[in-house]
Amino acid sequence: MGFQQEKQKGQGQLNLKLKCEKDDHQDEIDIVCYNQFCTEFRLNCFQCQKKGRTHHDHFDDVEKINSLIEFIENKNKECDNLIDNLNKQAESMNQSFSQLKMGIRQKYQLYQERLVLLNSQQINDFLNSTIKFNEYKQSITTIILEQTKKLTHSFNNLYQQLQLSSFNYYQNDDNCIKISEELYDKGYQLYLEDKYEQAIVILDKSIQYNPNNYNSLWCKGDCLKLLNKYEEGISWLDQSLAFEPNNADILFMKGDCLRLLNKNEEAIRLFDKALAIDSKHVDSLCIKGQCLRFLNKNEEAIKWLDKALAINPKHVNSLFMIGECLRLLKKYNESLQFLDQALSIDQQHTLSLQAKGDCLMDQQKYQEALIYYEKSLKIDPYDQNTQNQKNFCEKKLKQ
Repeated sequence: MGFQQEKQKGQGQLNLKLKCEKDDHQDEIDIVCYNQFCTEFRLNCFQCQKKGRTHHDHFDDVEKINSLIEFIENKNKECDNLIDNLNKQAESMNQSFSQLKMGIRQKYQLYQERLVLLNSQQINDFLNSTIKFNEYKQSITTIILEQTKKLTHSFNNLYQQLQLSSFNYYQNDDNCIKISEELYDKGYQLYLEDKYEQAIVILDKSIQYNPNNYNSLWCKGDCLKLLNKYEEGISWLDQSLAFEPNNADILFMKGDCLRLLNKNEEAIRLFDKALAIDSKHVDSLCIKGQCLRFLNKNEEAIKWLDKALAINPKHVNSLFMIGECLRLLKKYNESLQFLDQALSIDQQHTLSLQAKGDCLMDQQKYQEALIYYEKSLKIDPYDQNTQNQKNFCEKKLKQ
């Protein structure tokens, strides 16, 4: 069936022109049937109606063809609402699962940094819990495996019942693919210019022309991440990964969303996948180090950050993060050396300025710390944490 889409002058609506395929009809289609149980061809011309052969028992559900655009838009919204609801259900399940994992880790693991802070009674309680943990490990694994199998089976059944593998109306012709790529190029340029909301509008159009355009899918996902919409971002990045499962950049972007959701362990698994594909993926090395830092594994974090610097010695974020890890390990002189390296490359790097202020403040060098907090606030005057640190130093100097 061939068709044309024409814009009506002075209006934003599309005017569909489709040729009827019934018999030898030459008329354009002018009605569409929306009856749920209709088994006839839903699009008909005037000649079809004239012969009285179509939709006679449910004619109340027949509308003019110009209603089709609004109908499709409404169905698109219904579909988006369903997917949003499914995402919320999945996120709720992920939160419960994360809570379970965190609880297991907190109860049954003990790092050296925490060990030295415990008394003998606390260590005894930990040993009692850990030794008994063997009783629970097998049952935990069995329960989770059984529930996972049931859920996977339900997903597969739904996929088959909805016949999601059999539709063919998205078989893209070369022209649709070409238009989709052109729109992606425009959206990508807006993305590079930090115009994320505008980029998403263009990328949505690109995806409409070619839902398999993985570049538009990942780019929309990263735009959403940069707009602080991390869960939505993951949804689109997952769609892109369905086409490009071994793309280290997209795996990194998803991992970064998880990091920003404070799911550091899940993020690390994504970074490890990216690094298995590209062992020199500097961003994955760097942000894996950051996740380890948030998990209070500062020495292990430094090892991964060193790997990033071995590839790119001027990687500012890695220099900053090593400086921060060293500060937390109370190795202040070494910390300042790395932070100074970062600032010699980028004098406007606010994180390094703040960290240097923190390092000096930790040593009770409040006057020197103020210099770096003030430099940071000149660049980002709305950073409340830096303002609080500055206020603390000023208070200390007045005592």
